[in-house]
Amino acid sequence: MTAIARSGGSGRITRALVRAVRNADDDTGALGGEAAPSSLTKQGEEKAKADRHLTQKKYRRLKVVPMEQRLAARRSHIHGWGLFTKVDIAKDDPIVEYMGETIRQPIADIRERAYEISGEGSCYMFRLDMQRIVDATKIGCMARFMNHSCQPNAYAKIITVDTTSSADTNIVGGKQDKKIVVFAKRTITSGEEITYDYKFPVEDGSLRCTCGAPNCIGRLN
Repeated sequence: MTAIARSGGSGRITRALVRAVRNADDDTGALGGEAAPSSLTKQGEEKAKADRHLTQKKYRRLKVVPMEQRLAARRSHIHGWGLFTKVDIAKDDPIVEYMGETIRQPIADIRERAYEISGEGSCYMFRLDMQRIVDATKIGCMARFMNHSCQPNAYAKIITVDTTSSADTNIVGGKQDKKIVVFAKRTITSGEEITYDYKFPVEDGSLRCTCGAPNCIGRLN
């Protein structure tokens, strides 16, 4: 599978990985931005800057190694296809960037309804910010195969990275852009399935969870 590939769908029922947007990055799966410098002390600003520098360094290192050498999409005991690692991953190291078509909210709403009407069976949308959503339903990478778990070994964050390289076509303002990156919540060993808490909102018509974790509540929402 290439880094960006066309998907024929997998018959899974996921409508969207995340709908909420938070004010800050965290390890709960919420997709937020970085804290505003004005809200930080000078010491806090320096730490935040150092953290951003380290994150960008890890991101660049991640992008050097082809995804196919690090990850594989295989059949999962949780549901359909799952994302598995071929290498050991240290806690808080990046695993994969969630890639797809970046679209605006109105288009995402239209597409979601169209996917449901057409019986697509799969809808992989991940919110980037208040205006943009990454849709990996038709064009995306292996990250879309991440299954939900009530005891996940990974979490997602929105990070800001330099996009000055001519190879990066998602440039915003000519210098930086936001990326959705999945990180290891703990040390993950080669062969393990990468799992994530979808953080679905509670609503009528709960979706059944089959993650098998000791703390599984039996539903996704």
